[in-house]
Amino acid sequence: MNTNPLVNPVNFLKGVGPKKAKLLSKLGINTISDLLTYFPKEYDDRRIYKKIAELKEDEKTTISGIVKLSDLMKISPYLWAFKAAISDSTGLIYATFYRKPNYKYDVFSKLKKDFAYGSKIILHGKIEKFYNSKQIKVEEYELVSEAFFGTIHTNRIVPVYPLTEGINSKFLRTLIKTASDKYSQFFPETLPEEIRKINKLIPAKKAIEQIHFPDEYTSLETAHRKLAYDEFLLIQLAMQFSRKQYIEKEKKHSYSIFKHFLTPFKNNLNFEFTNSQKKVINEIFCNMQLKHPMNRLLIGDVGSGKTVVALSAILLAIENGYQVAFMAPTEILAEQHFYTIRQFIDGLNIRTGLLTGSTSPSIKKTTIQELHKGEIDLIIGTHSLIEQNIKFKNLSLIVIDEQHKFGVAQRQLLREKSLTDTLIMTATPIPRTLALTVYGDLDISTLDEMPPGRLPVKTIQTTDKKAYEFIREEIKKGFQAYIVFPLVEESDKLELKSAVTQARHLAVSEFPGLRVGLLHGQLKGWEKEKIMLEFKENKFDILIATTVIEVGIDVPNANVIAIEHADRFGLATLHQLRGRVGRKSKMESFCLLIGTAKTEDSKVRIETMISTNDGFKIAERDMELRGHGEFFGTSQHGMSELKIGSITQDFDIITSAKKTAEEIVLNEKLLIDPEYLNLKNELMKKYAEKLSLFPVG
Repeated sequence: MNTNPLVNPVNFLKGVGPKKAKLLSKLGINTISDLLTYFPKEYDDRRIYKKIAELKEDEKTTISGIVKLSDLMKISPYLWAFKAAISDSTGLIYATFYRKPNYKYDVFSKLKKDFAYGSKIILHGKIEKFYNSKQIKVEEYELVSEAFFGTIHTNRIVPVYPLTEGINSKFLRTLIKTASDKYSQFFPETLPEEIRKINKLIPAKKAIEQIHFPDEYTSLETAHRKLAYDEFLLIQLAMQFSRKQYIEKEKKHSYSIFKHFLTPFKNNLNFEFTNSQKKVINEIFCNMQLKHPMNRLLIGDVGSGKTVVALSAILLAIENGYQVAFMAPTEILAEQHFYTIRQFIDGLNIRTGLLTGSTSPSIKKTTIQELHKGEIDLIIGTHSLIEQNIKFKNLSLIVIDEQHKFGVAQRQLLREKSLTDTLIMTATPIPRTLALTVYGDLDISTLDEMPPGRLPVKTIQTTDKKAYEFIREEIKKGFQAYIVFPLVEESDKLELKSAVTQARHLAVSEFPGLRVGLLHGQLKGWEKEKIMLEFKENKFDILIATTVIEVGIDVPNANVIAIEHADRFGLATLHQLRGRVGRKSKMESFCLLIGTAKTEDSKVRIETMISTNDGFKIAERDMELRGHGEFFGTSQHGMSELKIGSITQDFDIITSAKKTAEEIVLNEKLLIDPEYLNLKNELMKKYAEKLSLFPVG
């Protein structure tokens, strides 16, 4: 029987019946442990009360005053309002509460009692203007008679939690305070004392108490540091053990640099490698020539030349008689990589294949047989390459176009097909904190230099009329243009223009006499390849497309991309799309963002695009906007375990935790030091199954 009270259901606590337990479950709170690790989303400093005369519209604040008047107003048969006038020595403000009336009981009875004439009251909420008077939209209130005797709702730094319908702030705050007082002593300390001392971390019990009800902001910071460190250390340990596993293994294949394919490939390129590309190719080649398998991440901005770097590694493997698998996250991207790579290696006598979920059964069967016999040198595909029935004769290298879609466990599953070298490419740059966490098990190469002579793309927000006029002028100069729409077909519900409809309309109304092409994801693979090649050969002046052009198209003569409904696209997609132009030395290029930003986030996205071309800065801003979960598909990366750590703000903690994890794994402390038993158990509980960390035990 488990004697740890933290595993008890939350309804062990007073005030939590079956109905409340069900509501708490919606918040992911099922046990007392869940409750104690349900951390605040923010904090309100309610220790200082502002004077009513000083209040400004839209500010969130706490005030104290005396009730001077209260009244009930019937706005409609279905909505009544209770309004109270609150006064302090400087002015008057109104507190208004809306309720749906109930003819069986008085829904305002408590408010009438609490807001009786002369009551001293503390209010917390947002200041609004109602005609010429000030009004406070009350989030919480407290009677002064109660407020100064150990309250947790005011007169202190107050935690604010994410809620669900049926659970209010006061109830949840009170419940967490009860649990903290009674059960924080049982909260497990996973870190040995030596790690806590070196990193100046407080005990787990104190951290839990102070993260919920901090005495001061300095106490809150030390509590956050301790709990975030615990989280990141576990992630870093998992990554280091994953790394240790493949470093300790010796691969059966080896490489010599013959340059049978590498030299003609390089000679066929119409450009020279940048110094950054040369440095990264050297890193990859040196890594591939080691005895243990390569496990490397290739980071670079849009247009920095990741594909030719990856192709250099691919050709090294193939000229040594091995097979290569190139995996993309979607069928469309797999097809685009297939056609792009075939153009790069044209004339090199390399046998290629494409395998996706929509490959016909007969072609799939033939392709699998050819892979098994070694009759295909390079196979490009999706997740289907991981399928059990696919066997390679001599696979030595896997290239993964990461696109933030494949997690650690999936990477490991692919590597288990054989002791292969693995190269992972990110479609857009990633913040360095993510590189340390999500990709902590990998070596990292960064392309930090664009091809010489490339000018920054000028990004402008405009209207469709002005954009089309600008495109016509650029085409007169001999250039080509893209126009991107978010949909293939029209959507009445979203009121968005579509590529198919607009291609027909624009060809007649805006661009008569010009050659207009159409490209979208629903076309067959060969049709997409044909249209892309025709656009590259200048057989179209304008290519109207969906985001299918996000990756894999390189048309140096295209100098304008207009993006319709730009406010509908994420930052990463906008930056990728912008990367389709500006690919020719010394040529001025333009990105036209069409549409009006309707939300605060979309305004920030548009402003970010206009202000910078730096993909690393854009990635940082993107993650700030979306949070690490949405940004990186965290359920596949172990980041869903983060309850308090922030990969945007905790860089110092992440760095420190990584250093500690490296020392622990190097010195095998989890295996030999009994003080590390709790840490080992916690690591196994969270990550053993995901990362196959059985050697730890």
